[in-house]
Amino acid sequence: MKFLPKVDDDEEVVDIVAGYKGAKIFHDTGNPAFFNAIVGRVANRIAKGKFSLNGKFYSIFPNNPPNALHGGKVGTSHKIWRSKISHNGSAVQFSLLSPDGDQGFPGSITIKATYSLRPSFSSSGVVLQLDMNAELNDHQKEDIVMETPINLANHAYFNLGDHENGILDHSLQVESDSYTPVDKNFIPTREVVSLDEDAVMDFRQEKTLRDSLENYGIEKMGLSAQQSQEYLEKRDFSLLPTPYGFDHNYVVRKQPGISLPKTGSLSFGLRKLTIYSDSPGVQIYTANYLGDTKKTSSAEVCKETYGPWNAVCLETQHFPDTISSEKTASLLGKKKFWAGKCPLLTKTEPTYNQTMVMHLEMDYSSAEASYSGSDTDGTKYSSIEEMWRDQDLSTWYTRAKGWYEDNCPSTIDGVLGGIGHISKKDLEGSREFLKQLKLPSLADGKSFLACECGAGIGRVTKGLLLEFADRCDLVESSSRLLMSAPDHIGDSESNKCRFFCAELQDWQPGVNKYSVIWIQWALCYLTDFDIVQFLRRCSESLVDGGWIILKENTCEDEAFVVDVDDAIVTRSLEYWLDLVAKSGLQVKRLTWQVDFPDNIFPVPMIGLQK
Repeated sequence: MKFLPKVDDDEEVVDIVAGYKGAKIFHDTGNPAFFNAIVGRVANRIAKGKFSLNGKFYSIFPNNPPNALHGGKVGTSHKIWRSKISHNGSAVQFSLLSPDGDQGFPGSITIKATYSLRPSFSSSGVVLQLDMNAELNDHQKEDIVMETPINLANHAYFNLGDHENGILDHSLQVESDSYTPVDKNFIPTREVVSLDEDAVMDFRQEKTLRDSLENYGIEKMGLSAQQSQEYLEKRDFSLLPTPYGFDHNYVVRKQPGISLPKTGSLSFGLRKLTIYSDSPGVQIYTANYLGDTKKTSSAEVCKETYGPWNAVCLETQHFPDTISSEKTASLLGKKKFWAGKCPLLTKTEPTYNQTMVMHLEMDYSSAEASYSGSDTDGTKYSSIEEMWRDQDLSTWYTRAKGWYEDNCPSTIDGVLGGIGHISKKDLEGSREFLKQLKLPSLADGKSFLACECGAGIGRVTKGLLLEFADRCDLVESSSRLLMSAPDHIGDSESNKCRFFCAELQDWQPGVNKYSVIWIQWALCYLTDFDIVQFLRRCSESLVDGGWIILKENTCEDEAFVVDVDDAIVTRSLEYWLDLVAKSGLQVKRLTWQVDFPDNIFPVPMIGLQK
């Protein structure tokens, strides 16, 4: 991953990941440092390379004696993956078949890793998203009785540009209030320790890795201050009596409302890398063992001459050494630790998904305004995270529903908040947009089924969707409005409809059902987290070639505006597109509604496909 920062008005290419000079060297050296690989099937350490599931015992080669590390001797990091370009050229997808018995793991699985690149909110940034997925093969066969652990992680080694001092003058901040201590073999003790009790391990506030590693050497290794400083300056593996540094799992703090929790950030100068992930833990590894062999240090094979603390890894993951069946784990106690248990692929739950986002800013001091917003009480927020931390999410949905019930009559004017006069122009714009799409053709005698989410009284169903669809499902949280929908749609047409009273954040649409899902002025009521989960469920419910149409208000001068009365967030277009990307959907068409009054927020129409 490279970017072009401005340095003294001259453009300079700065490589921000440590690693080898080329792909062939990765293969020929065996990549003992796991440079920038997808590690698995099970990332991190398995004590003595052994685990049991439902009374069966399994052994993985102890490639990090006495433990197995990152999936054994020839894990996913040491295999040749298939690759293809996807997402209209904006992404590359790698896939790997791991057969039954691979490295000792049971069950045949298929693993996919998709890297997609997109702009950030600000002009100085870029976002790289990594979606890691796995599926248990043949899980639909009746005779299969299988479960297998899966815990993938990205093992990128980051250095934001200081190869002379490594990462010592980088600053690290981690969204964690606790970590899991380890024994002498780096296996978790099963304890979860508050960072209030261990200042050396505490990265809640940003601090330099130089200070952190110096304190680690003094407090954890028993070195004098002079010794610790000397070792840090030398950064020579051969001169260190015992390599030391951070190689610990941190428990990622819960962040309600956020689409993808922030894991932590690394900064150096004006450059800042922020990591987001839906994993419960992150392994902070300060490259303590770089330089232990020529294969991990020599400038002949590596981009630079590497030594300890030349880079840092933020490996998003489930907790190390937590392979266990649910029943067994519940008997082991220590609930805080087992909350990060390694996932299992089973016949009933055959898939695994993890999303990791790497957000790089070249000049984050000038980019902060791109993420700022306000609420209708005049409160200013410097970031999306700050805004969501300030919201009372325990009443978020009840406030919105209560406001809607009190202020929205069962009429077009009511469901449109007093601007019912725009309904005709709105439907005309939607009709022209829908005509431009290549809608899925009817096959196998199946009818064209549409769905209107946040349907109200069925305005869009009556005025638009039933022109294209044979049948239509309406989903609306207000039973009062939903009961008025058949009268509004009319007797003959309402016979083609089904009516579902459900909150969108809870609605389960099913699989492979809809040709078109229409969502208009409805997702503004949901938190970021629920929007992403909702869009993922909708994606699964589309037939091949199906579409999700998103039509929402957007703000132009801020990233967001929160209406405190009815718990609505109006988001910028960039904000919406970021949520769409995190849901795994692709934007295939985007146009703007025309002829609306000037006092109405701009309204894009976004066509999404999986």
